[in-house]
Amino acid sequence: MEAMEQVTASWRPEDARKDVLEEVPVFHPTEEEFRDTLKYIASVHSRAEGYGICRIIPPPSWNPPCLVKEKNVWETAPFMTHIQRIDGLQDEHIKSKIVSCKRNSVTMDKDHEVGEGYSMNCDGVGCSNTDGFASEPDPKFTLESFKKCADDFKSQYFRSSKDVFANMNSDVCSKQWKPSVENIEGEYRRIIENPTEEMEVLYGSNLDTGVFGSGFPTKSSISNTDEYLESGWNLNNTPRLAGSLLSFESNKTCGVLVPRLNIGMCFSTFCWKVEEHHLYSLCYMHLGDPKIWYGVPGRYADKFKVAMKKYLPDVLAEDLTLHDRVIAKLSTSALKSEGIPVYRCIQNPREFVLVLPGAYYSGFDSGFNCSEVVNVALLEWLPHGQLAVEVYSEQGRKTSISHDKLLLGAAKEAVRAQWEVSLLRKSTLDNLRWKDASGKDGILAKAFKTRMKMEDNRRKYLCTPSQSEKMDKKFDAVSKRECSICFYDLHLSAVRCSCSMDRYSCLNHAKQLCSCAWSEKIFVFRYEISKLNILMEALEGKLSAVYRWAREELKLSLYSYISKDDSQAPNHIGSPEFHSEESKEKKHQSQRVATPYGNERSAVSSIKEEVKTRMLHLRSLNEQMEKENSKVSTFVTGEQKPSESPKVSAFVTSEAVDDASLLLKCEVSSDSTSSSSSSELGEWDIGM
Repeated sequence: MEAMEQVTASWRPEDARKDVLEEVPVFHPTEEEFRDTLKYIASVHSRAEGYGICRIIPPPSWNPPCLVKEKNVWETAPFMTHIQRIDGLQDEHIKSKIVSCKRNSVTMDKDHEVGEGYSMNCDGVGCSNTDGFASEPDPKFTLESFKKCADDFKSQYFRSSKDVFANMNSDVCSKQWKPSVENIEGEYRRIIENPTEEMEVLYGSNLDTGVFGSGFPTKSSISNTDEYLESGWNLNNTPRLAGSLLSFESNKTCGVLVPRLNIGMCFSTFCWKVEEHHLYSLCYMHLGDPKIWYGVPGRYADKFKVAMKKYLPDVLAEDLTLHDRVIAKLSTSALKSEGIPVYRCIQNPREFVLVLPGAYYSGFDSGFNCSEVVNVALLEWLPHGQLAVEVYSEQGRKTSISHDKLLLGAAKEAVRAQWEVSLLRKSTLDNLRWKDASGKDGILAKAFKTRMKMEDNRRKYLCTPSQSEKMDKKFDAVSKRECSICFYDLHLSAVRCSCSMDRYSCLNHAKQLCSCAWSEKIFVFRYEISKLNILMEALEGKLSAVYRWAREELKLSLYSYISKDDSQAPNHIGSPEFHSEESKEKKHQSQRVATPYGNERSAVSSIKEEVKTRMLHLRSLNEQMEKENSKVSTFVTGEQKPSESPKVSAFVTSEAVDDASLLLKCEVSSDSTSSSSSSELGEWDIGM
C-alpha cells in the first residue's frame, strides 16, 4: 500500500457540539437466559421498544472465534469500499478538503462532488441510494490494509493541537494520547451541524458474508468450535431458528437471510433509516473501536417523517420512498427540537445491538471496526410487517420477502404445535411457544385474523368467483411473485390473463393488468376463504378446527406420531427435514399400521382413554348444569317442566364434546379402512 496523503484538516475541539442524550437500556443475560436467543429477544422487547434500540452484553463465557482475523482473510481477502461524503457541503463555501487514502493506483478524486447522498450500492435489504456514498470507482482493500489506512487517518486528524498539548513538550505524550469517544462524537456532530471542510471517509458496508465470509464459524470453515457453530447468536443461524418467521422463507437467495459485514473507519456513517419490512436487526461487533448509535422509537415514525419533510423537502419530493430509507443530514439536535426523542448507545466489541421493529436509527464509527448484522422476525413483528407491505404497495415499492408466506407458515406451524400439545401431549418449548401465540388474544391469531379480513373483503368486492382457479403449490416456491403494477406480494392470491401467462397483478390492480375484457381475467387463490377460516378458528383454539386442518392440510394422523420415538420432536413445517419425513410417512404407512400390537396399540389406547375421560367429565358437568337450570326455571315459573335429555350447556362449551367426537369418528373411520390393525383397536365407544 502506498503512503497515505496528508490529511489537511484537523480536529476543532473548541467548536465541538455536545448534546446530552439518554442512554438506551443495556441488558446482561445470564448463561441460562442466553441459551435461547429468540426467547431472550422477545423478553426484552417490551422494555426496549420505547427506545428503538438496545444493547445486549453476553455472559463472560461468550467468546466466539473471529474468523476475519484469520491470516488468509485478514491479509488476502479483498473487499470493496465506498467513498462517503459526511459533511454534506456542495457549494463554493468549501474551505478545504480531507484527502483520505489511496491504495495502489486508486486515488480519491479531490474534486469529486457528491449528489444528495446517492449510492451505487444496493443489496436489496435496508438498501437505499441515500447513504452518503460517492458514485466514483470503488477502492479495494484487505482488512489489513484498510486498518492501516483507518488508523493513519484517525491519528493525523486528531493530531496534537495547542489546546490538547499546550503543556506537553514530549512527542511520546502526543503519540500515546488517543481521543475519547466523547471527543470523537463532539467533532462528528460539529462536522454534521456546522461543517467547515469537505469531509470524505471510506466505508465497506453491506458486504455479503456468502461472498466475503462471516466472522462467525460456519460449516464450511475449519473450526473446532461446535458450541458457536450451532449457537443461536451466531448470526448465520439466527434468521432460521425455530420460532423465527424467516424460517418459513423457502427462497435461499433471499437477502434478509444472509448476514452482512460492515467495515468502517473513524466517521464512517450509517444514516437514518428503518429496516426493510420494519424487521428486527441484530448487530454484533467482532473487533475494533466503538460504534456510536442513535435511536428513535417506532411510535415516533410519523413525527420523524414530518421532520424529514421540513428539513429535506426537495429530496422527498423526488423520491417518496425515502420516508422509510436512509436520510442524511438530520442531526440529533434537529430531531429533538421537533419533539422527537433520540437515544444513544455505544457498542463495544463482543456486544450486540438490537434494533426494534419500525425504529429509526443511525450512527457512526469512532475508528476501525468490523461488525456483522442480520435481520430477525419474531411474532411481535407481524403487525409492523403487515403495515410495511401495505405502505410499500401504495408507494409502488418492491418488497424483499413474502409477508403472507411467513404469516401462513407461522399459522400452520402453530396448528401443528396445538395438535401435538393437545392430542399427543408433546409439550416441547417450541410447541408451547407457538401455542402461547395462539388463542383469540394471541399475537399470531390477531395478526392472521386482520390479514384474513382484508383478503376476504378484496375477494368479495374485487373478484368474480366463477373465474377462479386453485393456485399451483409451486407458484412462488423458487422466487417471490409480485404484482406487476404495485409489487404487492402474491402468495395468497393473484390475477392473470391468457394474453400474458407470466404477468400477474394483485386483486387491487386486476383492471390495470391488461386491456383485455374482464371475462378474460382469471383469479388465482392458494386457499378458498372457507379454508382460511378453518385455519383462523384453529389458531383461536377450536380443537375441531385444529384437528381438521392438521389432518386435511398437514396430512397428520395419530398413527404418524405414535410410530415415532416420543422423545423426538417432529421437524417444523417448511423445513427440508419435514418434507423428507412426509415422504417416508407415505412410503411406510402400510407397514406401520399393519402392526396392531405393542407401542402403537398402547399409545392409541392411552389417547382414547384420556379423550373418553374428558368427555365423561364434560357430560357430568352438563347434566349438573341442566339440573341447576331446571331448578331455576321451576322457581321462576312455578311450574314443573318435564326433564329433557341432557344437552351441552353453552357455559361448558359444546365445542369440546363436538371436538372430541369428531376426533374419534374421523380417526377411526379413516385409519380402520387402511389396515386390519385398526379393527384390532375396536370402536372407540365412549358411552355418549
